[in-house]
Amino acid sequence: MSTRPNEEELQEFLTRGVAEIITRDELAAALRRAERPLRIKQGFDPTRPNLHIGHAIGLRKLRTLARWGHEIVIIIGDYTTQIGDPTDKSESRPMISHEQVLENARTYLEQFHRIVPREKTRVVYQAEWYGKFGLKDVFQLASRFTVQQMLAREEFRKRQAAGTAIPIKDLLYPLLQAYDSVAIQAEVEFGGTDQKFNILAGRELQQEVGQRPQQVFLVQMLEGTDGLVMSKTKPQTAVWLLDTPDEAFGKVMSIPDEVMPHYLEWATEMPMAEVRRILDALARKETHPREAKEIVARRIVTELHSAAAADEAATEFVRRFRERQMPEEIPVVSVAKDGEHAVPIVDLLVRAKLQSSKGSARRLVQQKAVRVDDVLADESTIVTTASEHVVRYGPRSYARIRWTA
Repeated sequence: MSTRPNEEELQEFLTRGVAEIITRDELAAALRRAERPLRIKQGFDPTRPNLHIGHAIGLRKLRTLARWGHEIVIIIGDYTTQIGDPTDKSESRPMISHEQVLENARTYLEQFHRIVPREKTRVVYQAEWYGKFGLKDVFQLASRFTVQQMLAREEFRKRQAAGTAIPIKDLLYPLLQAYDSVAIQAEVEFGGTDQKFNILAGRELQQEVGQRPQQVFLVQMLEGTDGLVMSKTKPQTAVWLLDTPDEAFGKVMSIPDEVMPHYLEWATEMPMAEVRRILDALARKETHPREAKEIVARRIVTELHSAAAADEAATEFVRRFRERQMPEEIPVVSVAKDGEHAVPIVDLLVRAKLQSSKGSARRLVQQKAVRVDDVLADESTIVTTASEHVVRYGPRSYARIRWTA
């Protein structure tokens, strides 16, 4: 039996960290009635072994639904992962072995259950149905969709316009994810905004085969330390669920000022009244962005680890910051944005004339002698152009990067 949430709980659930619900009124009514448990679906393609705090936005929603008594079904995409999700990709992904998929899935689930209780979750592998598929089944599934429908997808339109190849396997991906919903008779599917096309395909396929179409619940996609959407493909800019307290604290302290409201509201469980108080204080300039970042960093580390770990991480961050004896007066270096959202650290060092060549810049980074906003840089570090940054290059050289149009 499911539990009926009070109206305040329900409204926060339906709005906080939420991008879109199709259809919101119908889902809200079902949650209010609580006549029976709903079957909630979320799929994961374990292309890499770790989850980040952007994933936690949806996972906390699933935990709440589990607490209200609804059925949580996690689909492990052991077949779709091998194809590779074409979402937001300008070219086809390489295929991954089934053995690697299963190993990644094991670590995914360990991290997943740090947020969503194991006893409240049913885990299903696509092999349960696709392992029994024959060529006839593939034909029948493919007949439900048209090439025109697939080419309406933005990623495919871009590839077609650029003359980039679109392998048939990429066109199959949305069909396979859609059939997952049919296979388990999902009533609600969760995903990020990048999954809208795939989830709507599931809704359409359910209607085609006579099932009630699932509700679509899209959560916001959190930015990484470069100010762009956090991604498994950019490990240096993501805050991982398995990061140590020191790592997580330092990364959050390095986020651009303008994404801080998203971290407060989406990446924490801080009461909304407190979130609004901090945002109001920032808007009135009564609180410095650095103070607000420390509040967010403490909160995130507390939720991932403990309050004691957050205190220790904050103390360690201050100690490291003071030990480096950053000078009060740091030379300002203007660098043209050239329309870019972010710049690789090696390129930045050259463009800011902090190094004479990419070769010398790369060597400096490899020697672990470059830090951006007190976070150690490596060759994959991307520096956002949305805010100023303090770059330390070498033992005692500093530059404040100021972006120009």
